[in-house]
Amino acid sequence: MKKELHIAFDDTDSLKGSCTTHLATLIVHEIFDQVDFIDFPNLIRLNPNIPHKTRGNGAVAFRIEGDNSDLEVVREVVIKTVKKMARLEDENTNPGIAFVSNTIPKEVKHLSKRAMWAVISIPEAEEFNSLANVELIKLGNGRGIIGALGAIGNPLENDFTYEHLAYRMPKNFGTKRMIDRESILTADKATPLTFSNVDYKYNSIMITPRGADPVFSGIRGETIDEVMKAWSLVKPLEEISMLMVYRTNQHTNQHFVKEFPINQLKPHLSVIVHGTINKKPYYIEGSHLIFSIRDDTDEIDCAAYEPTKSFRGELSNLAIGDNVTVFGGVRPTGEKHPMTINIERLRVNSLVKQFIYENPFCDKCGARLKSAGKNKGFKCQKCSAVYREKKQLEKELPRKISLKEYLPPIIAHRHLTKPLERMNRDNKNKRFRKSDITKIMRMLVNFRK
Repeated sequence: MKKELHIAFDDTDSLKGSCTTHLATLIVHEIFDQVDFIDFPNLIRLNPNIPHKTRGNGAVAFRIEGDNSDLEVVREVVIKTVKKMARLEDENTNPGIAFVSNTIPKEVKHLSKRAMWAVISIPEAEEFNSLANVELIKLGNGRGIIGALGAIGNPLENDFTYEHLAYRMPKNFGTKRMIDRESILTADKATPLTFSNVDYKYNSIMITPRGADPVFSGIRGETIDEVMKAWSLVKPLEEISMLMVYRTNQHTNQHFVKEFPINQLKPHLSVIVHGTINKKPYYIEGSHLIFSIRDDTDEIDCAAYEPTKSFRGELSNLAIGDNVTVFGGVRPTGEKHPMTINIERLRVNSLVKQFIYENPFCDKCGARLKSAGKNKGFKCQKCSAVYREKKQLEKELPRKISLKEYLPPIIAHRHLTKPLERMNRDNKNKRFRKSDITKIMRMLVNFRK
């Protein structure tokens, strides 16, 4: 009788290179014919404000079934490959592996939800080893078990997306990625259910990363058919080693689920905070925009940093008294700044009216009047008429900001940032039957044959 096994690992990469999805794809190639995949590999991005993360704070999970003997072989392959491929020479790389047999415990699902916005300690994650169907394996200090449990406990039951990943040949690691730029533009226009392929405003291609990691390209979209179609239109100008598609929580805003009063904010949380502007926006050294908000409990600074580009200019139009909802990560107090919310997106809920006051006009000649002195009314310099009772005219100014949600440009989006184009999309009917999963994954695994 076949049994179900959930496998996940995290913290295998380094800022100097490597990639958790690359390691996972190598494992998929090795185990694919031994077990049945009941889902595409899952790529789960966790709280992006954790200080110990490498690049994207992403963990990978496999959900498979097979006989006991085959599952034990897979277990050994995963442990062996992680030990071999993880960047253990980097003291900041501390892999963790999690195995969960059959049903995922409700406690693991609960931890996974918290891992999207909170800070979880290694000892807290280690306690799950006491559950009968959970096995945790630590390398280094084993911090990766937090992400591994977070990935296993997130079955992507609601909103999710797909990412098609292509990987480079090892000889090309660290070199400039060679790709036909025009083919990316063609693919983007031909696949409306993909997103964030190109930032047209800043003339930037987004599917190719910049670092030394093994990823050649990543195409993100609503359906697996759409991301695979986009890849079929892209023309790489270098040899590709492997392909894989991940089902993922990327671009779902899954880290923004918990609202906080300001007096309960703590460093590194991902938060939703409602407040009223009580210090108007201003720029500081480095062209970063700062303003503060207040609620019934306290006040806090909010920051839009230089890399968010035009986002800063939009938010600079906020005024004292405007009511907003800020989505972001809490930056701890530093030597030169207080605790601050790093803004990822902002919703304007209400705007105060702004006015200017102008002198009235002369009833006789129509000229603009001048003040006749304090509490002396107005005098016309053209015809010398004097008006003791006239008052200044109140004129409402148009606001340069609207009641809507504002995001940075695509070049400044994080992995979990939900683009505006996704906000109202229907996420139904994106899953596949197991037979479809097997067929598609076999095609990806065998694409070079």
